[in-house]
This record gives sequence, C-alpha cells and structure tokens, in this order.
Amino acid sequence: MNATAESGVGKLGSEAEKPIERRPRLRKRSLLGALITYADGKFSFDCTIHDLSETGARITLPKNIQMPSRFYLINIRDRQACDAKIVWHKGSEAGVEFVRSFGLAEVSDPALNYLKRLWLERATR
Repeated sequence: MNATAESGVGKLGSEAEKPIERRPRLRKRSLLGALITYADGKFSFDCTIHDLSETGARITLPKNIQMPSRFYLINIRDRQACDAKIVWHKGSEAGVEFVRSFGLAEVSDPALNYLKRLWLERATR
C-alpha cells in the first residue's frame, strides 16, 4: 500500500473529490441580466443569472435586499419569465427553482401584463 492510500489523502482532481450533483438538470454557466419582481410589479430590482437550467438558476442579488421566497424572475435576453422560489440563500447569491416558465410573448393573463411592461422598460435602457 502506498503512502497516499494509507493516509487517506487522494490525488487532486480525483473522482472522490468532485461534489455530488443534486440538481435534477445540469445548469449551464451564464452571465445574464435579469429582473426580480413581486407584489404585482410594485417591487422590482436587477439581478444576475450565473447558472441556468430548465428547472432553476443560481442568481446574484444586490446587497442588503429583502425579498419574499416567491417572485418572478425575468430573463431580459431571452424574454422569459419564471415563477420562482428560493431554495437556498448565502450572502449575495441564491439558488432558485422554477415553478413555471413562459415566454413573455405568451402572456395572455391581464394580471401578468406588468411582466411585459417591466421587461420592455429594462430592455430599452
């Protein structure tokens, strides 16, 4: 038996050191401008999407921001809105799960028209 095996220390980059992936879908690394909104559009602020999948994302939030656990996340580039909920939060980062996602062009519910308006305001800055 070699010294590495005896000491229990593995080689850097070995399979044993890789973190276990718990997400149902792999996320693609990204850097996308986004908007968080809640209370029927009364509150909204910019954020950044860093990792994105069909079912969730890792986002960066502004410092000292307080927000509910459920909100809409608007992906500015892709014209997508997601009904999202926070799964974890650490410092200025949060992991969110998408309850429902839809294209802003598909919005037919008048109660959600504010999502299109907010997207348009942000996209034309």
